[in-house]
Amino acid sequence: MSFGRKLKSPVLSTEAIIGIVALTSFFFLLIFSFRLAIGFGSLITIFAAMLSLVILIRTGNPYYIVTVVAQLAGTCLLLMITLLDIVDYKPYFIAVAGLMVVFMTLMLIFILQRKMKWRTREVLEMAASPVNESNNGFTNRPLQVGKANYSLAELKAFSSFLRKNLIAIPVKESDRIVFVVNMPLGRVLLFNRRYRDRSWVSFDHEGNVIAHITQEDYFLFKDQLTFDQLCESLGKQFIRFFQDHNSGAGQKIIEQFDAMKLNIITEG
Repeated sequence: MSFGRKLKSPVLSTEAIIGIVALTSFFFLLIFSFRLAIGFGSLITIFAAMLSLVILIRTGNPYYIVTVVAQLAGTCLLLMITLLDIVDYKPYFIAVAGLMVVFMTLMLIFILQRKMKWRTREVLEMAASPVNESNNGFTNRPLQVGKANYSLAELKAFSSFLRKNLIAIPVKESDRIVFVVNMPLGRVLLFNRRYRDRSWVSFDHEGNVIAHITQEDYFLFKDQLTFDQLCESLGKQFIRFFQDHNSGAGQKIIEQFDAMKLNIITEG
């Protein structure tokens, strides 16, 4: 798949900045005290493991199991280095280090394969791909984009697919399911269901599909694309996703995302 990028280049996320600060602090402490730095490193890894565990629970993405185990093994190893004598407990060090290396290697493989990548920018790029007009800029209203035929069981299965593959976070309401394409990590971790200020696509129990793109996301695009066409494209894109998934071709969606070759880790 070849296309011109329509999104602006990404900026550093809050999560990335926190990670940079944590690593900088670790290396700074390493200058003064090896054990203090290793102890601080164990705090970083246990915190990362807790975040990964919550994401695993929130999304059901099975690849985060490997990440949680790798980070917990790393925490154990760092604590052992801080508190124990390596010579006296050598077999235990070897066992924990071996476990950490195996699961860290698997985690790296899954990262390179984009198994744990949030797909927000791919979704927005794909939605913008057929839109070439730049008339009638942003308007803060949802747009009904069409209808789809599905049972509630099919809609729930589709919801699970989007959640596990980090394409969208579903929010279930009494008469519809809303798929939030850019739920902030903080809300994901806190199980916050608030979405009105985010970009989303909803499928109601009558088959109506409605799409909404926020002003914040709209201005991520290089050009002020025609807003109604952009919302319509986003909604129809999710209808196609549903049709592919329902026909057993869900992997096709993932392959289309991967073919864009966006950054393997960030939303860039």
